[in-house]
Amino acid sequence: MRSTLPRVRRGLALTAAAGLTLGVAAGPAAAQGYEGPPPRNPGITADSTLETFPYDRRQGCMQGNPGGGIIEEKPWAQLVLGYEQAHVQGLTGSGYTAAVIDTGVNQHPWLGGGVAAGENSVPEGGATTDCDGHGTVVAGLISGQPTNDEVGFVGMAPDASILSIRQQSNLYVSDTDQTIGNTQTMAEAINSAVDANVGVINISQSSCQPMEQASNPGERFNQMLHNAVKRAYDAGIVVVAAAGNVSEACKKNSPGSPSTAVLPAWFDEYVLTVASVNQAGAPSEFTVPGPWVDVAAPGENITSLDPGRGGDGLATQISSGPDGQMTPIQGTSFAAPYVSGLVLLIKQKFEAQGRDLTAEEIMHRITSTALHPGGTGGRNDIVGYGMVDPMAALSDVVPAEWGKAPAPPGPTELSADVLPQKDWPALIISIGGAGAGVAAIVFTAFLTNAVRNVRARTRGD
Repeated sequence: MRSTLPRVRRGLALTAAAGLTLGVAAGPAAAQGYEGPPPRNPGITADSTLETFPYDRRQGCMQGNPGGGIIEEKPWAQLVLGYEQAHVQGLTGSGYTAAVIDTGVNQHPWLGGGVAAGENSVPEGGATTDCDGHGTVVAGLISGQPTNDEVGFVGMAPDASILSIRQQSNLYVSDTDQTIGNTQTMAEAINSAVDANVGVINISQSSCQPMEQASNPGERFNQMLHNAVKRAYDAGIVVVAAAGNVSEACKKNSPGSPSTAVLPAWFDEYVLTVASVNQAGAPSEFTVPGPWVDVAAPGENITSLDPGRGGDGLATQISSGPDGQMTPIQGTSFAAPYVSGLVLLIKQKFEAQGRDLTAEEIMHRITSTALHPGGTGGRNDIVGYGMVDPMAALSDVVPAEWGKAPAPPGPTELSADVLPQKDWPALIISIGGAGAGVAAIVFTAFLTNAVRNVRARTRGD
């Protein structure tokens, strides 16, 4: 277990893992007008006014597409993951709740299990208000369920309910350019989700810090975050976190030699960390590598629920930046919710069989059934144990769950694609050697037959 963190009096700013950077410089405790740390439950309500808080909303709330987005085709990520097979088997997440710790979740009509309001640390509206749009996209990938039969999209666990915990926003900025959300409020949000006894906690946000800072056991608020994810783990709740996107704050680590730690992924024993891959199955350029990365899922060209206010359809692009330019939905933020939805399906299946899997067993089931990349032990720092395979995670027998060691790997059948690329000298030598061997065998057979014939003629004379 990695040690946790400098004795400072402020939380560290978080980054929405879709690529909206908040920075890591310590600043005043977020969403509060106090000099010291904020109270356990900030309790900001829809009646709160901005005068109470040292933040100004620099941009308007994201607005929905007035025409509604109707997309008949199934998204590529949905086809690749193949999780609709689980829905046919009755595994839809019904009766289970995913906590989405994010920018809030709008009450979109296509969220199958509905949205409940949890704690809120952002002014103007409660936890079911999402001005940024980020949390609504995340929630849609977990439990989106269109009521229009012409729509091909569906979330991983369409009957699951969402507990929205709104603890971060990029739209509210203080005089010192700090945005709302830090490691302290994140720890409090996790504890709130554990108290609500949810089935999984999705964190599509991250705090990027220098390795020496993350390794400092005196870092107070990182220690709080560590304690919170461990508490969830001990309670049987899987914490799924985005691996983070390359940005000014989040440097792209060299595999095997990281210089930037990503929290909460840093607490790898207690967190299932998800990287992003593209439509070709290759790692996304923006995904941050690290030894804490466990698995990968689609994170580019994503289709999800329209995250704008009043949105009632789907979206493949969202507005971003001060000019509101439209960009594809992409980021490790949107790879994580696929895995969160899978956690709920695993819980539903095995609890129906009378097997209450621990957080460790669920995490191991997902990593051990993933599509492993090449490399030592079937993992690397970029995509971990590879892209998740939902149907394998739901169906395969995992020896560790029965106290058994995994079977040793069997011999690999040699196929044409295993041959070296155009290593002509080696092939010529091999073919030449084979030809010489065949010639020797033919010559020996000929000589034996000739001797036999000579002896026969001799006996005949």
